[in-house]
Amino acid sequence: MQFREQIKRHAPRFAVEAFIKARARLSAPPLEDIKLHDYRISADPSADARLTLVIPSVASQRAFGGVTTGIDIFLSLGQRTGFDLRILADDFETDGDRDLIDRRARQFGLDPAGIALVPRSAQTPEVPVRRNDLFLSYNWWTTLNLNQLIEAQAALYGRPPLPLLYLIQEYEPAFYPFSSTHMLARLAFDSPWPAWGIFNSSELFTYFTAQKHRVDRSYVFEPRLSDSLRPFVTQRDDKKRQILIYGRPAIARNCFSLIEKGLVEWVKTDPAARDWAIISAGTPHDDIPLGNGQAIRSVGKLSMEDYARMLQTTAIGLSLMSSPHPSYPPLEMAHFGIRTITNSFANKDLSATHPNIVSLADVRPKAIAEALADACRAYEADPRGGWDRCIETPFLQPGPFHFVDQLAGDLKALLA
Repeated sequence: MQFREQIKRHAPRFAVEAFIKARARLSAPPLEDIKLHDYRISADPSADARLTLVIPSVASQRAFGGVTTGIDIFLSLGQRTGFDLRILADDFETDGDRDLIDRRARQFGLDPAGIALVPRSAQTPEVPVRRNDLFLSYNWWTTLNLNQLIEAQAALYGRPPLPLLYLIQEYEPAFYPFSSTHMLARLAFDSPWPAWGIFNSSELFTYFTAQKHRVDRSYVFEPRLSDSLRPFVTQRDDKKRQILIYGRPAIARNCFSLIEKGLVEWVKTDPAARDWAIISAGTPHDDIPLGNGQAIRSVGKLSMEDYARMLQTTAIGLSLMSSPHPSYPPLEMAHFGIRTITNSFANKDLSATHPNIVSLADVRPKAIAEALADACRAYEADPRGGWDRCIETPFLQPGPFHFVDQLAGDLKALLA
């Protein structure tokens, strides 16, 4: 920013114009230019109902919580309806990684061989479409891409368009500044075609409704603990002086810069900080010095077992999310007996969901540092206090998503 301002203020006009032209040439195209595309359809004569999940990728290395949730809902619906199952991977990938799909399918009692995985191989993919094909979209651009396909399906079979199932796990327009991309992400929430929304959390659904968006039918589920973490949550190991942060520097909504500044302020103002280890889990990044001999040590993306072990022994957690969605890390931390610092946002206040959560309205560095100091003092006064405050909440409830039976019944009735 300072370099750009210096050019604008002091460089000759011809140099400023050259700089602007060079920047335009080097700028990435709008995301919609990369992600939006059409489909060509061909008739599939089968009369069997089929559910197709359209998702950017199912590769294991890209599967954070939202991808796994989407796959689990897809498989749950397949299990309840008996529909044929197919996945269209929207990104260009060559390795055909289906390890995650196969593992999750077996956990649902489904034969992995019966689930077709179709990688994208052309700018305009050709997709065989049945009369009774239903589509489940994962995000805004897969939703917009499917609009044209569903219209073509309706024309091919001479019937009204079938509803698109839209899995809404974030308020995606807020990922982008006011722009063409922002408006297209909003358009996906205001579709002129039939859409049934599946919302990850009541907080997100409330926010969606407050923005005056609409879908024809709504199904809401609450976040719940991953089955991979569930076996570990009752193993109450001793906590140690360790702060775990959810560190994803490249994901703006996770507010890594605020986390870093808050830790710098805490290290500077709290003498007890020297006794604590600070671990960043999420995506890999360089270790970051904080002053006074302290640093954030990055461990990157952990296996679920390693993550569970870290949750069991960590005393304090710091996880921010600039979004109406609760996000999973602060909920996971709190239920593993971690004194957890997060933030409120609009109608979201996670402190109401668990005694271990402090939800900050003020996320300036000083406020984060004070919350960390308070949590450290609480740990010194009662090292096992985080475990003692653990309570049973809906987040711990096992079993299927509660809305799936209703949605599966509605889908079968739709195609009857």
